[in-house]
Amino acid sequence: MKRVINLSLIMIAMLLSTTIMASDVLSVKIENSSTINVSLTNTSKGQKLYLKDYSGTILFNITLEATSSYRKYFNLSVVENGIYFVETETEFDLKVTPVIKNKKGIALIDNSAITIFKPKVLVENAIVKTMITVTENAPLYISIYDNDGVLMIKEKIEEEGPVFQRNYNFSGVPAGKYIIYFSIKDRVFTKEVSI
Repeated sequence: MKRVINLSLIMIAMLLSTTIMASDVLSVKIENSSTINVSLTNTSKGQKLYLKDYSGTILFNITLEATSSYRKYFNLSVVENGIYFVETETEFDLKVTPVIKNKKGIALIDNSAITIFKPKVLVENAIVKTMITVTENAPLYISIYDNDGVLMIKEKIEEEGPVFQRNYNFSGVPAGKYIIYFSIKDRVFTKEVSI
């Protein structure tokens, strides 16, 4: 039975990632020495587009409607030299493309765009099932807190493979809300569950 559940979760993850890849496409291109052209196709309602600087400060932020295409030009001539990030965020993932600006102009780094999948959490009775696809070579940290902010579980996961799955049994704890933090490198995803 456990094997059937595990295979089912893996199949769901594969189907979701295939659907995600087919549904939205991000293209970031250099238009000239100071302008980048960001194109999105098949955007979903609630999808977000950001331009951030290296420290994470948001320079541009828009929530999109479902459209077949969206285009935005960013003129970086007015910002300081440095590294900037074009990010799109959906319910399932984040796509991040770094852009470098220096005195010569702007440039993209080949093969530097990454996709970060958000964790999935499912509650069945008192069992919390978690799954996350890890695309970066970095440890995954999971912390679970109760509604009062008391740490219940903290673990560091390394080298378990690209798909991490873990079930947590909450049958011995009081009913209420619990917060699960998934941390990979500088990204933190938060999921709230009710038991």
